[in-house]
Amino acid sequence: MLWLMIISFFVLLLIGVPIAFSMGASALLYFLIAGLPMEMMSQRFFSNTQSFAFLAIPFFIFAGSLMIQAGIAQRIIKVADSMVRQLPGGLGCVSVVTSMGMAGVSGSSVADAASTGSVLIPEMKRKKYDAPFAAAINASSSVVGIIIPPSSTMIIIAWLADLSVGAMFLAGVIPGLIVGLAYLGTTVLIALRRGYPSEPRPTLKEFGRNIWSASFALLLPILLVSVIIFGIATATEAASLSVVYALLVGLLIYRTLNWDKILFAMKETVQGTAIVMITICASMIFTWVLISEGVPGVISEALGGLGLPGWGLLLVMIAIMLVAGMVLELVPNLFLFIPIFMPIATETIGMDPMHFAMIMLVTLALGMFTPPVGATLFISCFIAKINIEDTIKDVAPYFLTGIIVILLMSFVPGTSLWLPGLFE
Repeated sequence: MLWLMIISFFVLLLIGVPIAFSMGASALLYFLIAGLPMEMMSQRFFSNTQSFAFLAIPFFIFAGSLMIQAGIAQRIIKVADSMVRQLPGGLGCVSVVTSMGMAGVSGSSVADAASTGSVLIPEMKRKKYDAPFAAAINASSSVVGIIIPPSSTMIIIAWLADLSVGAMFLAGVIPGLIVGLAYLGTTVLIALRRGYPSEPRPTLKEFGRNIWSASFALLLPILLVSVIIFGIATATEAASLSVVYALLVGLLIYRTLNWDKILFAMKETVQGTAIVMITICASMIFTWVLISEGVPGVISEALGGLGLPGWGLLLVMIAIMLVAGMVLELVPNLFLFIPIFMPIATETIGMDPMHFAMIMLVTLALGMFTPPVGATLFISCFIAKINIEDTIKDVAPYFLTGIIVILLMSFVPGTSLWLPGLFE
Protein backbone atom coordinates (compact mmCIF):
# COMPACT_ATOMS: atom_id res chain seq x y z
CA MET A 1 0.00 0.00 0.00
CA LEU A 2 2.87 2.34 0.80
CA TRP A 3 4.52 1.77 -2.56
CA LEU A 4 1.19 2.28 -4.29
CA MET A 5 0.83 5.65 -2.54
CA ILE A 6 4.35 6.74 -3.50
CA ILE A 7 3.98 5.59 -7.13
CA SER A 8 0.59 7.29 -7.50
CA PHE A 9 2.08 10.48 -6.04
CA PHE A 10 4.83 10.63 -8.67
CA VAL A 11 2.44 9.66 -11.49
CA LEU A 12 0.14 12.54 -10.54
CA LEU A 13 3.12 14.90 -10.48
CA LEU A 14 4.26 13.75 -13.92
CA ILE A 15 0.86 14.43 -15.47
CA GLY A 16 0.86 17.97 -14.06
CA VAL A 17 -1.32 17.72 -10.96
CA PRO A 18 -0.31 20.38 -8.37
CA ILE A 19 1.83 18.93 -5.61
CA ALA A 20 -0.66 19.56 -2.78
CA PHE A 21 -3.39 17.65 -4.63
CA SER A 22 -0.91 14.93 -5.64
CA MET A 23 0.03 14.33 -2.01
CA GLY A 24 -3.56 14.50 -0.80
CA ALA A 25 -4.93 12.20 -3.52
CA SER A 26 -2.21 9.57 -3.07
CA ALA A 27 -2.72 9.64 0.71
CA LEU A 28 -6.49 9.28 0.14
CA LEU A 29 -5.79 6.20 -2.00
CA TYR A 30 -3.79 4.72 0.88
CA PHE A 31 -6.63 5.37 3.34
CA LEU A 32 -9.21 3.79 1.02
CA ILE A 33 -7.18 0.65 0.32
CA ALA A 34 -6.15 0.27 3.97
CA GLY A 35 -9.77 0.64 5.03
CA LEU A 36 -8.98 3.46 7.43
CA PRO A 37 -11.89 5.75 8.42
CA MET A 38 -12.23 8.98 6.50
CA GLU A 39 -12.80 10.77 9.79
CA MET A 40 -9.17 10.02 10.64
CA MET A 41 -7.99 11.57 7.38
CA SER A 42 -10.02 14.74 7.89
CA GLN A 43 -8.75 14.97 11.47
CA ARG A 44 -5.15 14.61 10.28
CA PHE A 45 -5.80 17.17 7.56
CA PHE A 46 -6.85 19.93 9.95
CA SER A 47 -5.67 19.15 13.48
CA ASN A 48 -2.05 20.22 13.31
CA THR A 49 -2.93 23.51 11.61
CA GLN A 50 -4.59 24.71 14.83
CA SER A 51 -1.41 26.47 15.81
CA PHE A 52 -1.05 30.03 17.04
CA ALA A 53 2.32 30.24 15.23
CA PHE A 54 0.68 29.61 11.84
CA LEU A 55 -1.39 32.79 12.27
CA ALA A 56 1.82 34.69 11.55
CA ILE A 57 1.89 33.42 7.96
CA PRO A 58 -1.07 35.46 6.57
CA PHE A 59 0.06 38.54 8.51
CA PHE A 60 3.57 38.37 7.06
CA ILE A 61 2.17 37.79 3.57
CA PHE A 62 -0.21 40.76 3.99
CA ALA A 63 2.52 43.08 5.30
CA GLY A 64 4.86 42.14 2.46
CA SER A 65 2.15 42.62 -0.14
CA LEU A 66 1.24 46.03 1.30
CA MET A 67 4.87 47.13 1.15
CA ILE A 68 5.18 46.00 -2.46
CA GLN A 69 1.92 47.76 -3.38
CA ALA A 70 3.29 50.88 -1.69
CA GLY A 71 6.14 50.90 -4.23
CA ILE A 72 8.84 49.78 -1.85
CA ALA A 73 10.50 47.60 -4.50
CA GLN A 74 11.41 50.66 -6.57
CA ARG A 75 12.84 52.42 -3.49
CA ILE A 76 14.99 49.43 -2.54
CA ILE A 77 16.15 49.08 -6.16
CA LYS A 78 17.35 52.70 -6.01
CA VAL A 79 19.26 52.00 -2.78
CA ALA A 80 20.87 48.91 -4.30
CA ASP A 81 21.62 50.82 -7.47
CA SER A 82 23.48 53.53 -5.59
CA MET A 83 25.47 50.90 -3.66
CA VAL A 84 26.77 48.52 -6.35
CA ARG A 85 26.00 49.80 -9.84
CA GLN A 86 29.65 50.81 -10.32
CA LEU A 87 30.74 47.15 -10.09
CA PRO A 88 31.24 45.02 -13.24
CA GLY A 89 27.82 43.88 -14.38
CA GLY A 90 26.28 46.70 -12.38
CA LEU A 91 22.62 45.90 -13.06
CA GLY A 92 23.17 42.24 -12.19
CA CYS A 93 24.74 43.30 -8.89
CA VAL A 94 21.79 45.61 -8.27
CA SER A 95 19.48 42.61 -8.71
CA VAL A 96 21.32 40.65 -6.01
CA VAL A 97 21.43 43.48 -3.47
CA THR A 98 17.79 44.35 -4.16
CA SER A 99 16.80 40.76 -3.36
CA MET A 100 18.66 41.00 -0.07
CA GLY A 101 16.79 44.19 0.79
CA MET A 102 13.42 42.85 -0.34
CA ALA A 103 13.94 39.69 1.74
CA GLY A 104 13.55 41.66 4.94
CA VAL A 105 10.32 43.21 3.69
CA SER A 106 8.35 40.52 1.89
CA GLY A 107 9.68 37.27 3.42
CA SER A 108 8.87 35.50 0.16
CA SER A 109 11.25 34.45 -2.59
CA VAL A 110 8.44 34.24 -5.14
CA ALA A 111 7.26 37.78 -4.36
CA ASP A 112 10.84 39.05 -4.56
CA ALA A 113 11.41 37.36 -7.92
CA ALA A 114 8.24 38.89 -9.35
CA SER A 115 8.60 42.42 -7.97
CA THR A 116 12.35 42.80 -8.59
CA GLY A 117 12.37 40.92 -11.89
CA SER A 118 9.55 42.93 -13.41
CA VAL A 119 11.71 46.07 -13.07
CA LEU A 120 15.28 44.85 -13.56
CA ILE A 121 15.02 42.05 -16.14
CA PRO A 122 13.60 44.32 -18.90
CA GLU A 123 16.21 46.96 -18.01
CA MET A 124 19.02 44.39 -18.17
CA LYS A 125 17.81 43.20 -21.57
CA ARG A 126 17.70 46.83 -22.76
CA LYS A 127 21.34 47.25 -21.65
CA LYS A 128 22.30 44.20 -23.79
CA TYR A 129 22.61 41.64 -20.99
CA ASP A 130 21.78 38.12 -22.16
CA ALA A 131 18.16 37.32 -21.28
CA PRO A 132 19.03 33.88 -19.76
CA PHE A 133 21.60 35.55 -17.49
CA ALA A 134 19.10 38.21 -16.40
CA ALA A 135 16.55 35.51 -15.56
CA ALA A 136 19.13 33.30 -13.81
CA ILE A 137 20.45 36.03 -11.53
CA ASN A 138 16.95 37.20 -10.58
CA ALA A 139 15.81 33.63 -9.88
CA SER A 140 18.85 32.63 -7.84
CA SER A 141 19.30 35.81 -5.78
CA SER A 142 15.63 35.91 -4.79
CA VAL A 143 16.00 32.71 -2.71
CA VAL A 144 17.44 34.87 0.09
CA GLY A 145 13.82 35.98 0.56
CA ILE A 146 13.14 32.92 2.73
CA ILE A 147 16.55 32.90 4.46
CA ILE A 148 16.87 36.50 5.67
CA PRO A 149 14.13 37.13 8.29
CA PRO A 150 11.24 37.52 8.56
CA SER A 151 10.25 34.35 6.70
CA SER A 152 7.05 32.33 6.80
CA THR A 153 9.07 29.27 5.79
CA MET A 154 11.12 29.63 8.98
CA ILE A 155 7.89 29.61 10.98
CA ILE A 156 6.96 26.26 9.43
CA ILE A 157 10.42 24.83 10.18
CA ALA A 158 10.32 26.11 13.76
CA TRP A 159 6.91 24.51 14.28
CA LEU A 160 7.93 21.17 12.73
CA ALA A 161 11.24 20.96 14.60
CA ASP A 162 9.95 22.49 17.86
CA LEU A 163 12.36 25.43 17.69
CA SER A 164 12.02 29.08 18.67
CA VAL A 165 10.81 31.29 15.83
CA GLY A 166 12.84 34.22 17.15
CA ALA A 167 16.00 32.11 17.30
CA MET A 168 15.32 30.83 13.78
CA PHE A 169 15.04 34.40 12.54
CA LEU A 170 18.39 35.26 14.13
CA ALA A 171 19.98 32.08 12.75
CA GLY A 172 19.01 33.09 9.21
CA VAL A 173 20.69 36.50 9.20
CA ILE A 174 24.32 35.46 8.62
CA PRO A 175 23.58 32.58 6.18
CA GLY A 176 21.30 34.90 4.20
CA LEU A 177 23.99 37.57 3.99
CA ILE A 178 26.60 34.96 3.01
CA VAL A 179 24.38 33.63 0.21
CA GLY A 180 23.70 37.15 -1.06
CA LEU A 181 27.35 38.20 -0.98
CA ALA A 182 28.45 34.93 -2.60
CA TYR A 183 25.99 35.51 -5.45
CA LEU A 184 27.20 39.10 -5.72
CA GLY A 185 30.78 37.84 -6.17
CA THR A 186 29.63 35.24 -8.71
CA THR A 187 27.86 37.96 -10.69
CA VAL A 188 30.99 40.14 -10.76
CA LEU A 189 33.14 37.23 -12.00
CA ILE A 190 30.66 36.34 -14.77
CA ALA A 191 30.38 40.02 -15.76
CA LEU A 192 34.16 40.36 -16.03
CA ARG A 193 34.37 37.28 -18.22
CA ARG A 194 31.52 38.36 -20.50
CA GLY A 195 32.29 42.07 -20.57
CA TYR A 196 29.02 43.30 -19.06
CA PRO A 197 29.16 47.05 -18.34
CA SER A 198 29.31 48.89 -15.05
CA GLU A 199 27.31 52.04 -14.36
CA PRO A 200 28.54 55.51 -13.30
CA ARG A 201 29.43 55.84 -9.61
CA PRO A 202 26.67 57.63 -7.63
CA THR A 203 27.24 60.86 -5.76
CA LEU A 204 27.14 60.87 -1.97
CA LYS A 205 24.05 63.06 -2.10
CA GLU A 206 22.23 60.58 -4.34
CA PHE A 207 23.19 57.70 -2.06
CA GLY A 208 21.94 59.49 1.05
CA ARG A 209 18.69 60.50 -0.64
CA ASN A 210 17.97 56.92 -1.72
CA ILE A 211 18.77 55.51 1.73
CA TRP A 212 16.41 58.01 3.37
CA SER A 213 13.69 57.27 0.82
CA ALA A 214 13.67 53.55 1.70
CA SER A 215 14.60 53.86 5.38
CA PHE A 216 11.13 53.18 6.79
CA ALA A 217 10.86 49.96 4.80
CA LEU A 218 14.40 48.82 5.64
CA LEU A 219 13.64 49.33 9.34
CA LEU A 220 10.80 46.79 9.25
CA PRO A 221 12.87 43.56 9.57
CA ILE A 222 15.02 45.11 12.30
CA LEU A 223 11.95 46.12 14.31
CA LEU A 224 10.28 42.72 13.80
CA VAL A 225 13.23 40.64 14.90
CA SER A 226 13.92 43.00 17.82
CA VAL A 227 10.44 42.78 19.33
CA ILE A 228 10.54 38.97 19.06
CA ILE A 229 14.00 38.31 20.52
CA PHE A 230 13.54 40.78 23.38
CA GLY A 231 10.24 39.14 24.36
CA ILE A 232 8.09 42.16 23.58
CA ALA A 233 5.85 40.15 21.24
CA THR A 234 5.49 36.63 19.87
CA ALA A 235 6.14 35.97 16.18
CA THR A 236 2.40 36.09 15.47
CA GLU A 237 1.94 39.35 17.36
CA ALA A 238 4.98 40.83 15.61
CA ALA A 239 3.53 39.78 12.25
CA SER A 240 0.26 41.58 13.01
CA LEU A 241 2.23 44.65 14.10
CA SER A 242 4.07 44.55 10.76
CA VAL A 243 0.72 44.93 8.99
CA VAL A 244 -0.07 48.04 11.04
CA TYR A 245 3.43 49.38 10.32
CA ALA A 246 3.06 48.70 6.57
CA LEU A 247 -0.30 50.48 6.49
CA LEU A 248 1.05 53.51 8.36
CA VAL A 249 4.13 53.75 6.12
CA GLY A 250 2.14 53.29 2.91
CA LEU A 251 -0.72 55.63 3.83
CA LEU A 252 0.91 58.37 5.92
CA ILE A 253 4.62 58.46 5.02
CA TYR A 254 4.98 57.29 1.41
CA ARG A 255 1.32 58.10 0.62
CA THR A 256 1.34 55.56 -2.20
CA LEU A 257 -1.30 53.18 -0.84
CA ASN A 258 -4.95 53.56 -1.71
CA TRP A 259 -8.05 51.45 -1.14
CA ASP A 260 -7.67 49.57 -4.45
CA LYS A 261 -4.08 48.59 -3.62
CA ILE A 262 -5.06 47.48 -0.12
CA LEU A 263 -7.85 45.32 -1.58
CA PHE A 264 -5.36 43.82 -4.04
CA ALA A 265 -2.99 43.05 -1.17
CA MET A 266 -5.85 41.38 0.70
CA LYS A 267 -6.62 39.25 -2.34
CA GLU A 268 -2.96 38.23 -2.66
CA THR A 269 -2.89 37.37 1.04
CA VAL A 270 -5.94 35.12 0.80
CA GLN A 271 -4.56 33.34 -2.26
CA GLY A 272 -1.04 33.00 -0.82
CA THR A 273 -2.26 31.77 2.55
CA ALA A 274 -4.61 29.25 0.92
CA ILE A 275 -1.78 27.85 -1.21
CA VAL A 276 0.56 27.52 1.76
CA MET A 277 -2.00 26.01 4.13
CA ILE A 278 -3.47 23.47 1.71
CA THR A 279 0.08 22.34 0.94
CA ILE A 280 0.78 22.04 4.67
CA CYS A 281 -2.43 20.07 5.27
CA ALA A 282 -1.78 17.65 2.40
CA SER A 283 1.83 17.24 3.49
CA MET A 284 0.71 16.40 7.01
CA ILE A 285 -1.39 13.46 5.81
CA PHE A 286 1.31 12.19 3.45
CA THR A 287 3.98 12.47 6.15
CA TRP A 288 1.76 10.77 8.74
CA VAL A 289 1.41 7.74 6.44
CA LEU A 290 5.18 7.57 5.95
CA ILE A 291 5.80 7.80 9.70
CA SER A 292 3.10 5.25 10.57
CA GLU A 293 4.67 2.84 8.07
CA GLY A 294 8.05 3.27 9.73
CA VAL A 295 9.78 4.90 6.76
CA PRO A 296 11.93 7.28 8.86
CA GLY A 297 13.31 4.33 10.85
CA VAL A 298 14.07 2.36 7.68
CA ILE A 299 15.91 5.31 6.11
CA SER A 300 17.78 5.99 9.36
CA GLU A 301 18.93 2.37 9.56
CA ALA A 302 19.93 2.39 5.88
CA LEU A 303 22.03 5.52 6.31
CA GLY A 304 23.52 4.20 9.53
CA GLY A 305 24.37 0.94 7.78
CA LEU A 306 26.62 2.79 5.35
CA GLY A 307 29.22 3.02 8.10
CA LEU A 308 30.00 6.66 7.31
CA PRO A 309 31.38 9.17 9.82
CA GLY A 310 29.13 12.00 10.92
CA TRP A 311 30.32 14.42 8.26
CA GLY A 312 29.78 11.74 5.59
CA LEU A 313 26.17 11.18 6.72
CA LEU A 314 25.58 14.93 6.60
CA LEU A 315 26.90 15.14 3.03
CA VAL A 316 24.65 12.24 1.98
CA MET A 317 21.59 13.99 3.48
CA ILE A 318 22.54 17.25 1.75
CA ALA A 319 22.87 15.43 -1.60
CA ILE A 320 19.45 13.80 -1.16
CA MET A 321 17.85 17.16 -0.32
CA LEU A 322 19.50 18.86 -3.30
CA VAL A 323 17.97 16.28 -5.65
CA ALA A 324 14.59 16.44 -3.89
CA GLY A 325 14.61 20.23 -4.15
CA MET A 326 14.78 19.94 -7.92
CA VAL A 327 11.61 17.84 -8.19
CA LEU A 328 9.47 18.86 -5.21
CA GLU A 329 8.43 22.19 -3.76
CA LEU A 330 10.00 23.51 -0.57
CA VAL A 331 7.17 23.06 1.96
CA PRO A 332 6.42 19.39 1.13
CA ASN A 333 10.15 18.67 1.30
CA LEU A 334 10.27 20.14 4.81
CA PHE A 335 7.46 17.86 5.94
CA LEU A 336 9.18 14.87 4.38
CA PHE A 337 12.73 15.46 5.58
CA ILE A 338 12.45 17.05 9.02
CA PRO A 339 10.89 13.93 10.63
CA ILE A 340 13.43 11.69 8.86
CA PHE A 341 16.69 13.64 8.88
CA MET A 342 16.43 15.76 12.04
CA PRO A 343 16.77 12.75 14.42
CA ILE A 344 19.76 11.47 12.40
CA ALA A 345 21.43 14.88 12.52
CA THR A 346 20.81 15.50 16.23
CA GLU A 347 21.06 12.00 17.73
CA THR A 348 23.44 10.16 15.41
CA ILE A 349 25.71 13.01 14.31
CA GLY A 350 25.20 15.19 17.39
CA MET A 351 24.39 18.43 15.56
CA ASP A 352 22.52 21.34 17.07
CA PRO A 353 18.93 21.22 15.68
CA MET A 354 19.03 24.93 14.79
CA HIS A 355 22.24 24.41 12.84
CA PHE A 356 20.78 21.51 10.85
CA ALA A 357 17.50 23.38 10.29
CA MET A 358 19.38 26.23 8.61
CA ILE A 359 21.41 23.81 6.47
CA MET A 360 18.15 22.16 5.40
CA LEU A 361 16.53 25.52 4.58
CA VAL A 362 19.39 26.77 2.41
CA THR A 363 19.82 23.38 0.70
CA LEU A 364 16.15 23.08 -0.23
CA ALA A 365 16.03 26.78 -1.21
CA LEU A 366 18.40 26.07 -4.10
CA GLY A 367 15.63 23.99 -5.65
CA MET A 368 13.59 27.16 -6.12
CA PHE A 369 15.77 28.20 -9.07
CA THR A 370 16.57 24.81 -10.60
CA PRO A 371 14.57 23.04 -13.32
CA PRO A 372 12.06 21.55 -13.67
CA VAL A 373 9.86 22.98 -10.88
CA GLY A 374 11.83 25.99 -9.60
CA ALA A 375 9.23 28.64 -8.75
CA THR A 376 11.53 31.67 -8.93
CA LEU A 377 13.10 30.38 -12.15
CA PHE A 378 9.69 29.93 -13.75
CA ILE A 379 8.66 33.50 -12.83
CA SER A 380 11.96 34.96 -14.02
CA CYS A 381 11.82 33.13 -17.35
CA PHE A 382 8.24 34.30 -17.86
CA ILE A 383 9.31 37.94 -17.32
CA ALA A 384 12.36 37.50 -19.59
CA LYS A 385 10.21 35.76 -22.25
CA ILE A 386 12.52 32.75 -22.56
CA ASN A 387 12.25 29.00 -21.96
CA ILE A 388 13.49 27.46 -18.72
CA GLU A 389 15.94 25.19 -20.57
CA ASP A 390 17.67 28.29 -21.99
CA THR A 391 18.85 29.27 -18.49
CA ILE A 392 20.58 26.03 -17.42
CA LYS A 393 24.08 27.23 -18.35
CA ASP A 394 23.56 30.54 -16.52
CA VAL A 395 21.93 29.00 -13.44
CA ALA A 396 24.72 26.43 -12.93
CA PRO A 397 27.34 28.85 -11.44
CA TYR A 398 24.84 30.09 -8.86
CA PHE A 399 23.85 26.54 -7.97
CA LEU A 400 27.50 25.57 -7.46
CA THR A 401 28.09 28.71 -5.39
CA GLY A 402 25.10 27.76 -3.26
CA ILE A 403 26.60 24.32 -2.62
CA ILE A 404 29.86 25.94 -1.49
CA VAL A 405 27.89 28.11 0.96
CA ILE A 406 26.08 25.03 2.29
CA LEU A 407 29.39 23.27 2.88
CA LEU A 408 30.68 26.36 4.69
CA MET A 409 27.58 26.40 6.89
CA SER A 410 27.91 22.67 7.54
CA PHE A 411 31.47 22.79 8.81
CA VAL A 412 31.33 26.22 10.48
CA PRO A 413 28.34 26.00 12.87
CA GLY A 414 28.90 29.57 14.02
CA THR A 415 27.40 30.85 10.77
CA SER A 416 24.00 29.73 12.10
CA LEU A 417 24.51 29.60 15.87
CA TRP A 418 26.64 32.60 16.76
CA LEU A 419 23.93 35.28 16.51
CA PRO A 420 21.21 33.30 18.36
CA GLY A 421 23.81 32.47 21.00
CA LEU A 422 24.27 36.16 21.80
CA PHE A 423 20.63 36.43 22.95
CA GLU A 424 20.34 33.25 25.01
